[in-house]
Amino acid sequence: MHIECNKNNLINAINIVLKAVTTRSTMEILSCILLVADREGFRLIGNDLKLSIETSNIESEVYEKGSVAIDAKLFSDIIRNLPTEYVSIKVDDNFNSTITSGKSVFKIKGLDGEQFPKPEALNRNIGETEIGSLSLKNMIKQTIFSVAVEDNRPILTGELLKFDENELHIVAIDGYRVSWRKSPVEYSSYTELVVPAKTLNEICRLLPDDDEVRVKIIFSSMHIMFIFDKCTVVSRLLDGDYLNYENLFSSESPLELTVNTEELLTALSRATIISDNNKKTEITLTIGDRFMNINTNTSIGTLNEDVAINIEKGEDLVIRFNARYLIDVLNAVDEEYVKLHFNTNKSPCIATGVTGDSFKYLVLPINPRG
Repeated sequence: MHIECNKNNLINAINIVLKAVTTRSTMEILSCILLVADREGFRLIGNDLKLSIETSNIESEVYEKGSVAIDAKLFSDIIRNLPTEYVSIKVDDNFNSTITSGKSVFKIKGLDGEQFPKPEALNRNIGETEIGSLSLKNMIKQTIFSVAVEDNRPILTGELLKFDENELHIVAIDGYRVSWRKSPVEYSSYTELVVPAKTLNEICRLLPDDDEVRVKIIFSSMHIMFIFDKCTVVSRLLDGDYLNYENLFSSESPLELTVNTEELLTALSRATIISDNNKKTEITLTIGDRFMNINTNTSIGTLNEDVAINIEKGEDLVIRFNARYLIDVLNAVDEEYVKLHFNTNKSPCIATGVTGDSFKYLVLPINPRG
């Protein structure tokens, strides 16, 4: 193999595939990046057997076709520290790789590219659709904070992607919260897939903030593929049945109110300043006629603050929450006002839009004392 390319273009490609390289495997080749030069061009591939990322073709001159697997960290460190703009990579029949840039010449040992695990082929595709890059990115960012961190219920460590009558629904549940978003897509059938959070986090980092860039989504019973301008990402799906989340969003709400999203968010954020626990800030919400009172009392100090609300129906309520869960939800709300639905002080709060039905969030309260 022999190619020449721009150093910065190569660094950008390395940054993309590093997200699918593992350093914890006993298989040496999984800690490598695969370099491929063929009739289609020159590209890089990373694969940890659960997630694979293949870059689009890197602008280059391909003088001799071939492939080689090179240790990802070593290759990345060498390319980043080369002295000039252009890079030459030559690989001999024994996979000895010579990397040249200006007066710097590195000679390192590679592995047979044919031994590198190829990205999974999506056999028996059951469907495909496409969506704007920014729309998909926002849907992931606005839900993924509710994915379960513990793996005692592995299915909840991923997000549900449900395609139903030309809509994409994305759902995350961690046992304390439910996050749900929907967006129109062209796919008239019904399909449910559970995609690992790791995959969606990496997708989110790679997607450009531009809905003009279209993301093609292709899926089978075991894998899902995302294709867009930078690369192709293939991931295994999580096996199992997702929770029936729809029943959790009860339509019965004796108390409904609207509040300015930013005002409530900043008030709750102030409550965390005096928290003595990074993961939990207990607050008491006292909902009255025109105000919601926020009160917290910790070993550091206290906060007492009123936020203006508009009660659409219902009576006074006192209820306790972990403020950090509510903050995550409000950070994901992209409307000026949010509608909050309450039942009892033991029932969850449900947040919905005022102007549409594109999102729902559910947060469980802290059980009342006594």
